Amino acid sequence: MSGLQVYYNFFMQSGPFSSRKTMVFTVLVILILLSLLILNKEKWTTQEKCFKTAVWFYLYLIFLYTFLSRTGKGDMDYNLIPFWSYQHIFSTHEFRIVLEVLFNCLMFIPVGILVPWAYENFLHEDEVKKRNTVLLFGLMVSVSVECLQLFTRTGLFEWDDIFHNMIGMMLGYGIYLFLKGKQFWEVHRYFLPMIGVVLALMIAMV
Repeated sequence: MSGLQVYYNFFMQSGPFSSRKTMVFTVLVILILLSLLILNKEKWTTQEKCFKTAVWFYLYLIFLYTFLSRTGKGDMDYNLIPFWSYQHIFSTHEFRIVLEVLFNCLMFIPVGILVPWAYENFLHEDEVKKRNTVLLFGLMVSVSVECLQLFTRTGLFEWDDIFHNMIGMMLGYGIYLFLKGKQFWEVHRYFLPMIGVVLALMIAMV
């Protein structure tokens, strides 16, 4: 079975309505979001209603796939060696780890796009403070996921995941700025880390 097939099966079998437990969580999240929309229908703009709902439901999906839909293991599992995944890929050429790195980056791209759009009225007007606020939010989410996986024994705690999540977050924020009208040359620095990851993976696989 290919690495892509493994991930496809995981996403299909662990989705929002894949079991009674995930179905209950999903219904609760939807009810909470609907309640927030009703309570703030006069306060929030149409843009805020759309993007706040989207960002919080997407965050729920992140926690669902990385924590809620998984079953605990016997021991806490962690790897504190920085960039161990690249060393492993270089030694074994294991395509599954390449996919894991890419998925960890891609998973946070929507967060980088949705968060600044959802909270434009509350974020700092200064571009540096706005960027730092968005990236700090992404870091908090990523660290929370890793800690939950560690203490509930549902996954592997590793610095690499946090690093790759932040690469995706930066790329998403760059896409947000580009969609808001910035020229590519003004935001290209947000795309460079992801390009660097792809190049590093290609070199490690050679």
